[in-house]
Amino acid sequence: MNRHREPEKEAFEGVDSPTRDRLREEALRPYPALGYDHERLAMYLIDKEAFELAESELRRAVWLNPYEPRFAAHLAWCLCRRKRYAEAGEWLAKVPAGCLPETVAEVNQMIREGSGAASQGG
Repeated sequence: MNRHREPEKEAFEGVDSPTRDRLREEALRPYPALGYDHERLAMYLIDKEAFELAESELRRAVWLNPYEPRFAAHLAWCLCRRKRYAEAGEWLAKVPAGCLPETVAEVNQMIREGSGAASQGG
């Protein structure tokens, strides 16, 4: 008996749902509709001050969808909270001029204050 099977079902046979979702995302990237769920989770984690986990989720969001400037801005903000100001500046530079002016101004202020405190030894 020759049964026809869908290629996707065969490829994911025995793979749990989160792994399957992750593989599907990776197959689609980069794509403008991806990453928003990771950003939402990251913002929740930031609210709970779990910055390391939030950074990981924001990096995933940027990797999936490099077209969304909000992801880079939020990653820069998160990096500032982790006192990684130089890297935060690099990510903030990826936000196009005129996008998210309030967030960019806030992160720039955090970078200036953090870099100044670091150079003064405190």
